[in-house]
Amino acid sequence: MKKAVLRGFIFILIAALLICGVLSAAIFGMKQTDAKQDEMIRIVRMVAEQFDPEQDQNTQARAFAAMLDGIRVTIIDMDGNVTGDSAVDYQSMENHSDRAEIMEARGTKIAVSVRQSSTIGKKLMYAVIRTPDGYYIRLAEEYGGMVTGLVSFLPAVLLAALLSLIIAFVLANKFSNSVTGPILAMNNSLIGVKDGSVILEPDEYPYDELQDMADKINALAADISLHIGKLQEEKDKIAFILDNMKEGFILLDDKQNVLLINNSACTNLQCNKGAIGQSILHCTQNLDFLQTVDAAMRGHQNKVIDINADGRVIETEFAVVDDQSGIGKGLIVTMTDVTEKRNAVKMRRDFFSNASHELKTPITSIKGSTELLCADVPLEDEQRKELLARIGLETDRMYSLINDIIMINRIESGEVTGEKDNIDLASIVRECCGEAAPLAEQSGLSINMDLESAAIHANYKNVYEMVSNLIMNAVKYNRPNGNLDVSLKNRNNEIVFTVRNDGEPIPPEHHHRVFERFYRVDKGRSKTVGGTGLGLSIVKHVVDSLGGVIRLESDREKGTTFTVKFPK
Repeated sequence: MKKAVLRGFIFILIAALLICGVLSAAIFGMKQTDAKQDEMIRIVRMVAEQFDPEQDQNTQARAFAAMLDGIRVTIIDMDGNVTGDSAVDYQSMENHSDRAEIMEARGTKIAVSVRQSSTIGKKLMYAVIRTPDGYYIRLAEEYGGMVTGLVSFLPAVLLAALLSLIIAFVLANKFSNSVTGPILAMNNSLIGVKDGSVILEPDEYPYDELQDMADKINALAADISLHIGKLQEEKDKIAFILDNMKEGFILLDDKQNVLLINNSACTNLQCNKGAIGQSILHCTQNLDFLQTVDAAMRGHQNKVIDINADGRVIETEFAVVDDQSGIGKGLIVTMTDVTEKRNAVKMRRDFFSNASHELKTPITSIKGSTELLCADVPLEDEQRKELLARIGLETDRMYSLINDIIMINRIESGEVTGEKDNIDLASIVRECCGEAAPLAEQSGLSINMDLESAAIHANYKNVYEMVSNLIMNAVKYNRPNGNLDVSLKNRNNEIVFTVRNDGEPIPPEHHHRVFERFYRVDKGRSKTVGGTGLGLSIVKHVVDSLGGVIRLESDREKGTTFTVKFPK
């Protein structure tokens, strides 16, 4: 404000000085012109008194000019013919009867004018007098007019303007300080008023208007502070809610700038909250996401797409915000991690498909055998026994498959049959190896056990299923006359259970899928050795339920090893 006051004073002063200077220069120029005209009239009269028409007029013109020090002298007869000139050859000059000053002198006998000379191309002041003999004596002198006067007057004007500016600056500065000083002090105090740390004192201000302003500012500051506090509380609540949502949330304005974004959205898009206030391009370079944002806003239609974020499926909804919402046009983006949901749906679909397929084979076999037994087909006793044995075998297979399915569902749902207890894992391993021994002997396998006593707190049946499946798989998929090594070690912080066989190695691309339900690396061989295809899936579920981890290592030299680690 102080600068504005000073600028205003200086501007007014400069304007006044310019107006005064121009008017003064104009008046000075006019008076100088009048004085010059009077001087030229006096001189031309004096020359006319000395003019002798009987003598050589060109010689007289040059003599008069020499005497007048630079003033051009021209003598013209009554017909307008030039008879003498001090500056140029008079014989080459045209007739001057139409010159303005000559025409004026015919009526008034004496005339003065200022115009551009057609002969020498300069602005001249002309003074013409008509002699009693009818000749015209014309004097001409270069004359700059008002500009010349202004130039001569300019130093005085500049000096006066400089002095005036200095005096005005001092006075204006003093006056502006008296006005803006209290306002500046009030302005500095306002910085603290907004957060309630400073309250203005009206009595400190010298003007009634400023005192009244201070009172109103204090009242307004109290009201603002109260509302800011409430708004901050609401903002903190909203931020807390948004940042603790599992779903991602983004609010965009009509220019696709980020107004709000929570932690989940930042995680999904791999950005940070520094993107607030920036274009959505600062959040992600995902082309599908950006194209959908643009399409939703341009078409004013809600959209839903899936995006991939580190292997997770994120269902992303784009909801258009209209002007009636109170926040103007924009877009609300919500992001929901549906990976588990989609996997569960796929798992259920695959499970029913695989279960149906697995059950179809024994049912078909049982149905065929039953139809043969019931048909009027003559069968020998041996054939009947064979069909009945097949029915029994397929029934056992179905029974085992259904039990395994029930087992997996029970573990996945968190249901545990029976109570948990401290179990000696070594005794379960010995029991399972004993059960597998007859099958191992048929293939000439050697079962080698290296067991240490180890106790875990778990459900006996679950642990038994886990150990039995690992050992039976190692027997079924071993090579003839191979080795089966079973190890149980009790370490400081964990229990390590290892089962290794000499069978064909499992290719690396299958390692991450062998624990899936009904997944088989070699489907042909799996049909030969039997099994439900759920054994390793049961093992994985039991290990996970006990907080352990299972690792698979398989190569041609070392065979296939399953290692399970349980925390104590």
